[in-house]
Amino acid sequence: MISVVLPTHNSAARLIQVLTLLVPAAVDGLVKTVIFADAGSTDATLDIAEDSGARVVTVQGDAGTRLAAGCAAATSAWILALGEDLTLPEAWRVPVEAHLAGGGGNPAFAAAPGPLGLPGRPRALLVKL
Repeated sequence: MISVVLPTHNSAARLIQVLTLLVPAAVDGLVKTVIFADAGSTDATLDIAEDSGARVVTVQGDAGTRLAAGCAAATSAWILALGEDLTLPEAWRVPVEAHLAGGGGNPAFAAAPGPLGLPGRPRALLVKL
């Protein structure tokens, strides 16, 4: 149903948390593909990609350039694009599934809680191709 694009560069330490959150959604059919848009990682990032079954698109440049390349490689109608910090709220599925169930005509943002419990800066963007 959705492709998840992760802009990576030596991101092994941050990938475990995000992939742990994505695996149940992949088993349930919500996540169709995970794409690592990688800028030439030299740590275990590419090993993690291979072990997890993720696709790898190698592209140099900033996170925006890598996200664009990853989105271009996506095959799902919907893309969940994460920021370079690869932070995904633990309850990410609730708003994503609600958005998709409601027809999801517009992009949606997922934000981690900020100061005083108010929405923080966007952590992910859900868009339809």
